[in-house]
Amino acid sequence: MIRYPDGRKAPFVEKQPGKDRRRSENRTEEERIRDKMVRTNMGMAFESDVSKSCDYYREREIADIYKRPTPIKVVRMSKVRKGMIEEAYFQEKSTTDYVGIYRGFYVDFECKETIHDSIPYHMIREQQYRHLDTILRMGGIGFFLVSFKKYGEVYLIDARKVLAVEEEGRHQGLKRSFFQQKGTRVERSYLPPYRLIEALEKEFPDYFCGFLRK
Repeated sequence: MIRYPDGRKAPFVEKQPGKDRRRSENRTEEERIRDKMVRTNMGMAFESDVSKSCDYYREREIADIYKRPTPIKVVRMSKVRKGMIEEAYFQEKSTTDYVGIYRGFYVDFECKETIHDSIPYHMIREQQYRHLDTILRMGGIGFFLVSFKKYGEVYLIDARKVLAVEEEGRHQGLKRSFFQQKGTRVERSYLPPYRLIEALEKEFPDYFCGFLRK
């Protein structure tokens, strides 16, 4: 019982511990809808700028890198609107986002963007780990391009460094500090939006130390 200065009495109500709003089951329907929209659009602007950067390098015949199309099986085409697909399904699991060639080397990489301070383990799919492992074993260049949206930072990191962590066992996530310490910061510019080639050469000096880029 609580006694106020004027003599009033009020029962003491023990404060219940607050619910963790980060957990899906504790969020309101409105918050869940907003979260779904964020996840759906996450990475779209980032990938758009990455694609524009690749277009910039391709047009100048510096590197030929493009976004890998998602393999789908068309089931039914529209009879009303020419060229419109009405029904289709994914033919196989997708691997990585971008593929191409630079200085005679095959390059293959996956883009990830997060609004948090880390990249969760599950955000990189099993087939992507295995695909990049195969690329590396066959002599290609594989890497991740990771955007930390909250900080406006993008890092390019050799896939071997990420695979080394993955092989140690299931981890909770790759923190931003991991990319800061082991990756290469990708600089922004007007054209190209991301200076991918400069970051690529810096992250893989053993491949490109003998080249003098124009």
